[in-house]
Amino acid sequence: MADIYLDNAKQIFTNPPEDVYYEGRDKFEFDTFLHLLGFVLPNRITPEELIVFIRFLINDIRNKKCGFLNSKRFGEIFEEYLKVGDSLDMWMTYLPSFIQAVASPEFNEEFLALFRKSLFQMEDSEEEEHDYGCVEIEPDVIDISNKDKAEVLAALYNHSKPVGMGIVQYDPTPMTVDIARMVLKKMGYSFGYLKGRTMKVNLEGDILYVYGYNRDNDHPGLAQKAISKCRNIDKGKKDDGGLILL
Repeated sequence: MADIYLDNAKQIFTNPPEDVYYEGRDKFEFDTFLHLLGFVLPNRITPEELIVFIRFLINDIRNKKCGFLNSKRFGEIFEEYLKVGDSLDMWMTYLPSFIQAVASPEFNEEFLALFRKSLFQMEDSEEEEHDYGCVEIEPDVIDISNKDKAEVLAALYNHSKPVGMGIVQYDPTPMTVDIARMVLKKMGYSFGYLKGRTMKVNLEGDILYVYGYNRDNDHPGLAQKAISKCRNIDKGKKDDGGLILL
């Protein structure tokens, strides 16, 4: 099979198109990450090569040491990024949407498979899901006091699908619990839509109303199914490490 390439990669990443992957939020950190990649990318690149460059840059950021490129300008941008960048894991989930917008479908498909496996350690085969139960106190009203809200958000997100124009922002990469925890910290607890997926939920309290979520996903009981996959918190046992999950 012939190699698949992204042409003009250096230009695309150094000067990312406006609003092609995510609208409505401050994208400075992600734009700067793309800009840093643009410094080191060749003009023509395969999905495998792009993953390698991304991994090297992520490693430098996490180690807070610029060993990627011996360039004064690159070093200056890198240092500026470290001063403001604290959401690397969350922003990495937007890479598939960006690649989908700037590359061919063939490149995007190959990149996504490598991205999920190499950067998020996710295989395409589904893991066996455990049913932990869902406490529904009345139709479409769920008690989540015994659930980790980050896990609930991730489950709802991963079970939801894009609706209408949401397909433009849709990112097929699953949300991890760690990413969900960061999203809650930075974006709050109320979500109409999230990265193209319909949510219509407010996770602030212990009671979650999911009528809008189920209705807009056109799937009665979908929220209940998603939440039942979230582990239960043993509210009677806590230690310095945090919540004990059953």
